[in-house]
Amino acid sequence: MAEPLAAHPAATPQPAVRRVAVVFNPATSPDDAPERKRDLQAALDAAGVEVVWLETTKQEAGQGLTRQAVEQGVDLVLAAGGDGTVMACVTGLAASGVPLAVLPGGTGNLLALNLDLPSDLDGALDVALHGDRRGLDVGALDGGADRFVIMSGLGFDAAMLRDANPALKARIGALAYVLSGLRQLRRRPGRFHIRLDDQPPITRVGQGLLIVNLGRLQGGLTVVPDARPDDGVLDVAVLGTRTPVDWLRLATQVLLRRQRQPEQQRQAGPPLELFRARRVEVDCDRPQPVERDGDPAGSTRRLVVEILPRALTLCVPARAEGSEQEDNP
Repeated sequence: MAEPLAAHPAATPQPAVRRVAVVFNPATSPDDAPERKRDLQAALDAAGVEVVWLETTKQEAGQGLTRQAVEQGVDLVLAAGGDGTVMACVTGLAASGVPLAVLPGGTGNLLALNLDLPSDLDGALDVALHGDRRGLDVGALDGGADRFVIMSGLGFDAAMLRDANPALKARIGALAYVLSGLRQLRRRPGRFHIRLDDQPPITRVGQGLLIVNLGRLQGGLTVVPDARPDDGVLDVAVLGTRTPVDWLRLATQVLLRRQRQPEQQRQAGPPLELFRARRVEVDCDRPQPVERDGDPAGSTRRLVVEILPRALTLCVPARAEGSEQEDNP
């Protein structure tokens, strides 16, 4: 479980929901897609809400569908799919004011994992229709429409996600990412020129970067335990790994959660350095794979990421009256 934080005023009670858009990905567990859709429709009918069904395709992952839902004046968008579907909905909803609720259905389910959102149908719908609202920061890539709410990765982790075997993911779940990651350990290190806000640029050699809003990865591994999704800044984790010994040191550091360090450069040298910034610019010596919220996003030699403070409204579990703990980060 994620560690509880102090009470947070941004989580507010949910207003009445009358009209819901469901962005439904039939490719998530395709064998039981009709049954999933039927059960979800029955549950929403029982709740007395009007439903607008918007089904994703290979050509339309959900971003345009979500914007269509906003234009139609829905009270809520429910993402019924995996990380790619959730990311598309985040991109379509950012700064719209329309809340997002998540019905996890993929392999990673990163947003649900980070915020301890329920994965079962009844629990997810209870949060959607009766939970609280929480404002989350959103990352924007390269000044365009691409958004993320968990993290964006450049280099190692993007290669791991890109090369994970789909058949293995269907059979063994998150362990497929571990196997893919083991195959990436001997990737040739790259050279990264990094500018954080208006600070002088720094150069690092290693396996890549994670630009983090929420710090838990596939399988529940916490890379940046201090990352908060609503503090208006991004946490930047630079992987300075070059040798098997570096990877062993990194694994030890992460597993023992030894990341509390001073504000700007928190640890000198490999295997992991942590920074914080509102804007991150990275130039690479060769094209590196990119991922956002667990979904591969091509390759690039230059990446620019900026924070959009509390641009997403997310449905989260309701807190008990008088509770002094906030939603898990």
